[in-house]
Amino acid sequence: MQVMHGLPIHTEASPLSCRKIRFLSLLRAVAFLFGVLLAFEIHAQTVAPPTNATVLHLTLAQAIDEALKANPGLKAAGHQNRAAVNDASAAARSRWGEVDATGTYGYFNDDQILRPMSRELVSGGLAGMPFDRSQFHYGFTYQFPLYLGGKLKNQIQIAHLESQKAAALLEGTRWQVRFNVVSLYSAAQTLDQVLSALDQQIAALGQTKTNLDEMVRIGRRPEVDRLKVLDELEAARSQRAAVESDRVKVGALLLAMLGRGPTGHVAVDPLPDAIPKLDVPEAALTGGIENNSAVRSAHLAAEQAERNVRVARSDYLPKIYAGASYIEHTGTEIDRTLETWGASVSVVFPLFEGNVRGKRVAAAMERQAAAEEMLGQAKLKVQAELQEALAKLDAARVALEAAQVRVAAATEAARIEQARYDTGAGTIEDLLRARAREQGARAALATARGD
Repeated sequence: MQVMHGLPIHTEASPLSCRKIRFLSLLRAVAFLFGVLLAFEIHAQTVAPPTNATVLHLTLAQAIDEALKANPGLKAAGHQNRAAVNDASAAARSRWGEVDATGTYGYFNDDQILRPMSRELVSGGLAGMPFDRSQFHYGFTYQFPLYLGGKLKNQIQIAHLESQKAAALLEGTRWQVRFNVVSLYSAAQTLDQVLSALDQQIAALGQTKTNLDEMVRIGRRPEVDRLKVLDELEAARSQRAAVESDRVKVGALLLAMLGRGPTGHVAVDPLPDAIPKLDVPEAALTGGIENNSAVRSAHLAAEQAERNVRVARSDYLPKIYAGASYIEHTGTEIDRTLETWGASVSVVFPLFEGNVRGKRVAAAMERQAAAEEMLGQAKLKVQAELQEALAKLDAARVALEAAQVRVAAATEAARIEQARYDTGAGTIEDLLRARAREQGARAALATARGD
């Protein structure tokens, strides 16, 4: 102990106090660690969502129903259809003429007559005539088309045909959305089946590698066999990663088709084992080509082109209009309001326009011929697509039956090659080839079922 400024200072602590200090420090450290771990656990529970929360399981019927309700492209086609219906209604209403409110104000250098001259104004004497330099004229006018050479009628019909085309487009888009959903859904089912086949192959190769590791260790098999199996195993894992990437892509496209965000994961039902059958006779399918939305749209376009020819020819015919007006006239220097009204019929005869009308008729006739050719092309295209679909259906049915036989044969061959290799009668190359054929057969079966 030392003495400083009259106070005793201990330079060495007792053993009991040192142990107490160390114990308290350890207790503080444990409490701090516990607090950190507790805070991390609470943060993980509140921030990190469970991984299965983003998994959406859909049946094919649910996917189709949701797509028909929420697909953005289908909604856009619906808006276009309603817009075309409104355009057709507006064109039909134009035959009832047009009523306008009109008003003008004029200020002149001297007093001028407020309204047109008439017998009644002259009979009152010049002094009683309404003159003013600041004039207001307001009222209503009405114009009604009596005869336009068939132009208005054909324009109304063209607008109606356009609304029918929009309806056909909406129906075609609806069927296209349905087809896209079915295609993406079956693609997801196929990829799930391929992933399952690859998982089985990876598991089998993994078990073979485990057995080979022990055999190589005790000297029963050469190291090269283990390396060959390892190469096949890593190749299968790489192939599985590529298929998994395709599965994510197909799932994202399917979710986007449903109007959902493509960031989640969608689970689908497994592929059915039953072979699909075509219940509709081929003759009925061929005879129903005219009901195809693309063919109907081409029919409507051809009819529109024919109506446009009539519109162009109507420019050669006279136009007759009826009109009426009611106008109030007043000024700042008179104490009364004068009114005028009248009704009229006007006729316009087209005489010369530099052969513009003839060129318009020729252009409309060329468009009509083009529309007829497009109609024929649409029919041929739909017929070709029908034949292609029927051929693919027959091919898929044959491929499915063949794939089922291939899977059974390849599975048995792989089992036999595994037994031969385990007993030393077979080579590793024979076993790997058998495993590859088995995986290929399972992938072919999944593809055939999806098709």
